[in-house]
Amino acid sequence: MIRNRTVRLGQFVQDELGTLHGRFSGLGIGSTSIISEEATSVDGRPYLKLIADPLGAAYEVGAAFPKEKDGMAYYSAVIDSPIFQAPLNAALFPDREGPNTFSLVWNRPELKPVAEAKSEGTGHQTRRTINAQAGMTP
Repeated sequence: MIRNRTVRLGQFVQDELGTLHGRFSGLGIGSTSIISEEATSVDGRPYLKLIADPLGAAYEVGAAFPKEKDGMAYYSAVIDSPIFQAPLNAALFPDREGPNTFSLVWNRPELKPVAEAKSEGTGHQTRRTINAQAGMTP
């Protein structure tokens, strides 16, 4: 059984122009400055480009799309990097700590313990499944 654990990957502040400024961290790869840049998709919907290292060799690492659930506005974010097995789906939620503040959160799947997983199948096949769930290549 896979359960999710919420991990906070960063905090962002939105300036008077709507630009988000913050840091992405928490994955064991250091901390990277990120800003947002307004953009429009091919179908005309607004979104935010996420730009890493804005004062150095700036590069796009993802996008954030405005969403609303139960009356609460937030951004659904996709962050990608060559070091990730797959793009990271996260969310930028308004923070209770202050106005114009957002927390970048990710629901990390928690895997079954190896001993429990082995009892459900063959050892090799189960390890491959566990590695795939963890985002690792067998």
